[in-house]
Amino acid sequence: MGTRSNIAYQRANGQVVVTYCHWDGYPEHNGVMLNQHYNNQKKAEQLANQGYLSCLKPTIKESLDDRANIEPPLTYHSAHTFYNDVQFDIEWIYLFKNNQWYVAKHKVSYDSDYKIIHVGITENDLQPLWSVLATLEKESA
Repeated sequence: MGTRSNIAYQRANGQVVVTYCHWDGYPEHNGVMLNQHYNNQKKAEQLANQGYLSCLKPTIKESLDDRANIEPPLTYHSAHTFYNDVQFDIEWIYLFKNNQWYVAKHKVSYDSDYKIIHVGITENDLQPLWSVLATLEKESA
């Protein structure tokens, strides 16, 4: 089973371009890949503009070589609209804005019958990716 994520960037006009990544969406993989290989506006845009990714790898070419589907990225008119449309099965959100990556764990709540009662993310849930990775590094030391 995949750890699904959305990888996105915010344009200067506020629009957000989002792509889906099926495997290894947790910060220890996708977060490290984004921080090490896609850590500027141009690279973030090039990556998210590719659309569907099966697994994020060090280069766009490698990331595209084994993708299972070809689906275009989605474009939202604002970050708020994007946050409200994140699908329930997405576990991690990565957003490049203000010259850095941010990450958030997607929140899904269920009632006692396992029906979804809340799906969401807000601007306040986003944390600088470098900070999350530094915390993970300390915890594993």
